[in-house]
Amino acid sequence: MSILLRSLSLLVGISLAVPAFGNCLTANETKQGVLLTREAPFYSVFYKPDGPVLTEQRLMERDRSLQPASVVYLHPLLVEKRVTANGTHELKYANAIALDDLPQRKNWQSGTTLFINGRKSVSGTTSLTFDGWGDETIASCSYKVWAINSRLELTGLPPIIFEQYYSPELHLVLRSVRLNAYDQPLSEVRFDRFEVGWGN
Repeated sequence: MSILLRSLSLLVGISLAVPAFGNCLTANETKQGVLLTREAPFYSVFYKPDGPVLTEQRLMERDRSLQPASVVYLHPLLVEKRVTANGTHELKYANAIALDDLPQRKNWQSGTTLFINGRKSVSGTTSLTFDGWGDETIASCSYKVWAINSRLELTGLPPIIFEQYYSPELHLVLRSVRLNAYDQPLSEVRFDRFEVGWGN
């Protein structure tokens, strides 16, 4: 499906998704797909498991226009592929993906290679560090989360650093903060509401 069709489908999905009506999101419901939305500036993502991976259809407001993206995660904390109007960016990891015991292991690291539109670009390192437990609230619902420092360092490029707040119960990242090289916040995505399911 083209990026334009995906974005139009997501807009339709926003109106067809089923609100939780005061109930908090559960792990079983996330299997049906869940729409998370930030009102302003507008940012909406539809997450749905697809076999061993998690898929995301995203619409975000930038420069007064809605920009779509399609993302595949090997794990909710680890991007594999992102498709936008600028092309396809894919990350290949040298090490096995083993993140479910990150609170015990404290750190996961892997050699990483970036491919742009199918061509090998640069290599470097991805590292995920467990910073502790916390709570994250969407609407009136609170969820236990891991605070994870995520760093992607590729040769010749500035590091890409996020603090991600991941719910192991829902298998979703519920908040994400972009950091600079000094761990100072640059931007944040925090959602205002969620809806379960997606109209077909």
